[in-house]
Amino acid sequence: MRIIGNRGNTARKVQAVASGVLASGDTVVVNADGTVSVIGETPVSQAVGSAALFESANSTYLDSTFDSTNNKFIVAYQDSGNSQKGTAVVGTVNASNNSISFGTPVVFQNNGIEYCAVCYDSTNDRVVIFYHDAANTNYGVSVVGTVSGTTISFGTPVVFASVVARTNHAAFDSVNGKVVNVYRNSSANSTGDAVAGTVSGTTISFGSSSNWASGNQGYGSVTYIGSSKFLIGYTGSSDYGTALIATLSGTSLSYGSSSVFRSSTTYDVCSAYDSSTGKVVIVSRDNSDNGKAIVASISGTTISYGSDVTYASVVSSGDVSLSAISYDSTNNKMVISYQNYANSLYGTLIVGTISGTSISFGTPLVFEAASTNYTTSAFDTNSEKVVIAYRDQGNSNYGTSVVFQNAYNSTNLTSENFIGMASNGYATGQAATINAKGAVADVPATYYDLANASYDSVSFSVNSQAPSPREVQFNNAGTKMYVIDNSNDSAFQYSLSTAFDLSTASYDSVSFSVASQATAPQGFNFNNDGTKMYVVGEDNDTVYQYSLSTGFDLSTASYDSVSFSVASQEATPSAIIFNSDGTKMYICGEISDAVHQYSLSSGFDLSTASYDSVSFDFSSQATQVLSMAFNNDGTKMFLSDAATDTIYQYGLSTAFNVSTASYDSVSFSVASQDGNPHGIAFSSTGDKLFLLGSTSSADTVYQYSTSVSLTAGQSYFVQTNGDLGLTAADPSVFAGTAVSATKLIVKG
Repeated sequence: MRIIGNRGNTARKVQAVASGVLASGDTVVVNADGTVSVIGETPVSQAVGSAALFESANSTYLDSTFDSTNNKFIVAYQDSGNSQKGTAVVGTVNASNNSISFGTPVVFQNNGIEYCAVCYDSTNDRVVIFYHDAANTNYGVSVVGTVSGTTISFGTPVVFASVVARTNHAAFDSVNGKVVNVYRNSSANSTGDAVAGTVSGTTISFGSSSNWASGNQGYGSVTYIGSSKFLIGYTGSSDYGTALIATLSGTSLSYGSSSVFRSSTTYDVCSAYDSSTGKVVIVSRDNSDNGKAIVASISGTTISYGSDVTYASVVSSGDVSLSAISYDSTNNKMVISYQNYANSLYGTLIVGTISGTSISFGTPLVFEAASTNYTTSAFDTNSEKVVIAYRDQGNSNYGTSVVFQNAYNSTNLTSENFIGMASNGYATGQAATINAKGAVADVPATYYDLANASYDSVSFSVNSQAPSPREVQFNNAGTKMYVIDNSNDSAFQYSLSTAFDLSTASYDSVSFSVASQATAPQGFNFNNDGTKMYVVGEDNDTVYQYSLSTGFDLSTASYDSVSFSVASQEATPSAIIFNSDGTKMYICGEISDAVHQYSLSSGFDLSTASYDSVSFDFSSQATQVLSMAFNNDGTKMFLSDAATDTIYQYGLSTAFNVSTASYDSVSFSVASQDGNPHGIAFSSTGDKLFLLGSTSSADTVYQYSTSVSLTAGQSYFVQTNGDLGLTAADPSVFAGTAVSATKLIVKG
């Protein structure tokens, strides 16, 4: 390796032999032998660390949580070796060797307890434990714990329900800053009840309990899904697997209608939320004791289900809780741990991956070669490991824990070996010139890529005009925005004083009614110069064509008396778009779960339209698509799904031909902004994405960035896969400072 172009003792360029192929602009590391390689990742296999005891006595009714402030794993349990007292212990994960160590167990209830539930209140940095107090008439009781180092201290226990409270399950609402506990009220015919609490210091106060299921409810669980909503899964009427959505306001809970996910006997229901897809995975045992998992999609308070998938045959026989599930947010995987009846009752785990409305599983992995039960788990976001706690029946029923490392990609990047960016393309063995410290490197910008999407924290409400908005569009210059509304059958026009910047938007007091043609309009679009507008309505499954005497000015719109029915392809059409010259039209909707393609023999003339008998089925990813968009050259397609609050990205091998579309395995969740996304649109260059949300009373357009072009003056960091990002990854490697959209001063 040699330095070339030295100036002022600052290495402008470095020349070294390429180890592997380098492309122009690739981020590069120097190897121990002096060669240079592209930064990349290599796969690392699953691994389970050594078992660690947290209690040398019979431990039952286990539950666990992760304290993300102190980076600690907390287990709450009944200590049968100490008069069944309620006990908790703090664990610390060592990420380097997948091990965990524990502090001294601490008693939180001197009486006998059962049915522990524990969650972490991140707003107040407190651990909250719920339990059944056997010495206090079996009342439901809660206590607040404070973690300090490797120990935990507790306030005074508080009764949350003066009833016999069993099968407690707890979750934390990060929006309201409240904890919610669901339980079985055995004093009232085993109804399903819930209560919300507010932590203050070392105590907790509660609102009134409310009922979410009538008599003989069993095996309930609760999972927070964002936006102050929870999924409650349980054994309902006729012992069927059942779920519903609860919504928290203050300390009051309201409930949507229950829905059955399995019409047969179901036990041991638990669930976890996948924040990347906006879906919940519900795990349970069926009437044959098989381990089952099903994907739940949520829209408002309505739940729909994918197929019921068996992850383990003949999991168990008995009535103890055998399964636990955690979401690994680093790898976007579900980890289920269970007692495997088919393999000597060994403690076993299996990893699941969500795709659309289904979940697939890898190979089971034994984490304890002995009988286990009372299994619980939590994801440690600091170490990026799943921690499993359980009663080890092969070791005197002692409380035990293991750390599971999911498969992941390891990087060859360190904080010391980053050298710069390749100045050109090079084959392996070639002498490669690397733009190093002080050199200006070219970084090609890319647009229309959801992998790079991020919320700009910019939005604009259209609620005053459109209380039920369905689609958003822009003129080419980005100085006009248009929204169509489902309830008043009208399109509304807005101005943006800065192009494609929602912070500068204002209403033009201009609208156009389509009520005479399209009742309940869903989608609309323009031709290239804005002299034609097209509206599709869900009530009559028809596209209508309008003329604008002044391009993109709704005040000049009039109906052309031209329409085209799409009812034979889609019974509830929700979106319409065209290719660049208007010779192709595309319709999608909620019923067929497909994009349908049409030809127009005269561009943008609806009277010449005919169906191509070409469609693309997107049901493996989305089930409630309400909007779609293309990139400029028709090689990418984007679908907005209200069932998952997610936008999905597809590639087309032939431009604007949906028969050649395939899923890119790239998606972007908008759940943090809106729980009912409808319209999507891009800026003319694809560097901005706009989402129209229609959550009750929100009715807002949100703005996102979608490009990886550089911002002059901005500092950039090398990510573990070689990409550039705005935040430091682990390891933290500073790449340089941008001087333009495509140029970076390396480490300058």
